[in-house]
Amino acid sequence: MNGKSLHIPSCPASGRGPGRPPEMAECERREKILSAAGEVLRTHGYQAASMDKVAQCSGMSKRTLYQLFPSKQELFHALIGARLFRLSLSVRENAGTPTEELIALLSDMAAHLTRPDTVELIRAIIASAPEAEDIRHIMSTLTQCGETNILKAWLQKYCCDRGLCHENTEEKSRQLFGMTVGDLMLDALISRNLEPDAVRSFITSGARLFLAALEAERNQEGRETA
Repeated sequence: MNGKSLHIPSCPASGRGPGRPPEMAECERREKILSAAGEVLRTHGYQAASMDKVAQCSGMSKRTLYQLFPSKQELFHALIGARLFRLSLSVRENAGTPTEELIALLSDMAAHLTRPDTVELIRAIIASAPEAEDIRHIMSTLTQCGETNILKAWLQKYCCDRGLCHENTEEKSRQLFGMTVGDLMLDALISRNLEPDAVRSFITSGARLFLAALEAERNQEGRETA
């Protein structure tokens, strides 16, 4: 998801007079708190995580914490959304064909979602989910959030440009993710080494197979309506 893995807006320099201590911009405070929340989640799990622990880990006051995140659920919703769902990717300029563009997109997604820190966060979410309804609700809400589904948006445009049926792009984007990035995430979660060349080959074959299936489906529909 090379494009950027995460988009964090740049922080403007704080306007301070000479002799005053530097003030941390709000986006810097926010990022520091999110990083601390991730550490607390990995160390203690969601049930035992508390705003006190996050404040202590971040070095921020509880007042600052609650100003930015009014509740524990909102804090961890922001953490999981930022780290796993709101990925800002740049389509590579040298992608000459839609297939190459899709391969680049999937490769960047895989590079981010199989990073050690991301994998550890996913492990912590999986471990907490059975006993924490908040986590299950957060994951359900974010998964259904269409504007953050990068593959769905790409697939809708691809189908529209080619006159393909795109009524079920939600399902097809999930299938595409599962057969490419999702499979690689599973390998990372069970501690298999992911060699870059093998990852690229796996992504390439999966993307080509998926697009070929879309074309075959269109041809089949054309024969049935002829």
